[in-house]
Amino acid sequence: MDMLSEKSRLATESTQLSADAPFPFNDHEMDAILRSSDRTDFYVHTAMLSVASPVFRDLFELAQAQSLRSTSQTGSSMKRCVEMAEDRHSLDLFLRWCDTRASIPLEMTIPDIATVIRLSDKFQAEGIASRIAPHLYRFIESEPLSVYAIAACHASFTHDNATWGNVLAKRAAKQLLMLSMPFRPPIYEFFKTVPAIVLEPLYQYHRACGMSVRENIQKHHIRWLSDRTTWPWLSQCTCTTQGRIPQVPDWWRAYLMRLCELLENQPSATTILALNSDDDLMSVITHSCHCTLGNGNICSAKALHDAERFHVGLSKYIQEAVDKIVLDFSKTKMK
Repeated sequence: MDMLSEKSRLATESTQLSADAPFPFNDHEMDAILRSSDRTDFYVHTAMLSVASPVFRDLFELAQAQSLRSTSQTGSSMKRCVEMAEDRHSLDLFLRWCDTRASIPLEMTIPDIATVIRLSDKFQAEGIASRIAPHLYRFIESEPLSVYAIAACHASFTHDNATWGNVLAKRAAKQLLMLSMPFRPPIYEFFKTVPAIVLEPLYQYHRACGMSVRENIQKHHIRWLSDRTTWPWLSQCTCTTQGRIPQVPDWWRAYLMRLCELLENQPSATTILALNSDDDLMSVITHSCHCTLGNGNICSAKALHDAERFHVGLSKYIQEAVDKIVLDFSKTKMK
């Protein structure tokens, strides 16, 4: 075992120019020291960390063997010391999930969570990743691509062995349906190490959802969307009608085409609520009113009520199309 390239060696407390870590890692009664790359000493209990991580267990055993071979210092003045590649902040974050004396930070950033999960993988500390994963849920709306990247790296590639990574990645992927591809990558350092192959299922899922939504609308619900007896902005309209959809005004046909294009790129119900003023449904209704003002028959209150009904129905059709698509990791092969 290469011990993850860590340098394990024996050192005396008195001869090291280093600072103590904050509570609870400043207890000199502990039997080992983890020294960060920026020379901060974390006093830890070897038994506790050995249970949490087999890698730490091996590191401590190596340090103990070196201690037994040492003849230059007395046993009472020595502690097992392991020099770590991680800096003080990273080590503190991780050790708080291993040590029962430590409190867990209430507010953790995406990079903080990514650091803990990365180190739990590095030190084979099983269970820590699944315990910290719930902290990612509050970032799904604001940073879905970061959440997906972290979760997908811990997803199972078989359908019958789903992990917290599969569940969280699916939630983040659904949130990303609100955005069009290509996605803007996060600025975080950890994202640079995410394998491109982990992102491929996301792109396939997004494209499949877009095609499913467009097909569902065009093949199964175009009549409902264009029913003149259902929507007052169509029944009262005297604009020119032509094309494959019978008795539908040209502006409404153009609107439906525009809607399908947008939903193929952003296959989410929120897309129809976030259109700009040129595409918004209410501006289309206003357009239709211009040709029927002379009749005075259109009721604004009913039009608004039916506009809401239109949105609810369309959202339902979008959701049922998306629900047919599965975020599939089964074809993903990590090297």
